[in-house]
Amino acid sequence: MNDKPFAGHSAVVTGGLRGIGRAVSLNFAALGANVAVIDRDDETASSVAEIREAITNAGGGGALYRKADVTSEGDVGDTFARILDRFGSIDALVNNVGVGAPPKPIEEVPLDEWIKVVNQNILSTFLCSRAAAPQMKRQKRGTIVNMSSQAGRSKSEIGNLPYACAKAGVLGFTRQLANELAPFGIRVNAVAPGLTLSERVELRLSAMEENRRKEFAAAVPLGRLGDPREIAEAIVFLSSDASSYITGATLDVNGGRFMM
Repeated sequence: MNDKPFAGHSAVVTGGLRGIGRAVSLNFAALGANVAVIDRDDETASSVAEIREAITNAGGGGALYRKADVTSEGDVGDTFARILDRFGSIDALVNNVGVGAPPKPIEEVPLDEWIKVVNQNILSTFLCSRAAAPQMKRQKRGTIVNMSSQAGRSKSEIGNLPYACAKAGVLGFTRQLANELAPFGIRVNAVAPGLTLSERVELRLSAMEENRRKEFAAAVPLGRLGDPREIAEAIVFLSSDASSYITGATLDVNGGRFMM
């Protein structure tokens, strides 16, 4: 069995410094991939040095960090050109970047918040997929995994209206793009996690009363919230040859909280 199935391949992870994105980056590295992390921290930040070192220590073929606004057409174009120049291929793209906000009544949702949430979740996914697609077509292979959410399948438990709408939009985008790119040997899928103990979710939960936090875990048939590494495993599976006949699908990773 090949313990480095991604050796010689390059993976791009947006929002790869922390939480699920970090777990995905390190998982790819452990399987031999070159890993390009896109995030918004400055090059001088300790978090950037840490992720580079972590990728190298995990056994990755190479580590590249790019600070970029993935809702900016110019930033995305420059970033993907730099990744391709460094690694020579783009074999796996994980559109992990996303943002939400605490729930509030619709009449209290300001327009700028709606635009920010929708852009971070959908526009970023479109721009990065569009940037990666030409190279994947030339290679006649590639995978794209988009980050949706249980919120996009059902409803959000700690997020707001624009977040749930945006995550549902990601699912429609995934199906349509999967159909478009299938003839080129490119697979496009989505992952829809339930509540996962990333830094952002832990911060949100810490502001709640203890009884409320316990209710979230109790509502999950498996009796606990998810770990970022468990979501990462699902994403890397969909990026690997082990899922070679899967495209246009959404993989629910939520401990049974949402079933269909």
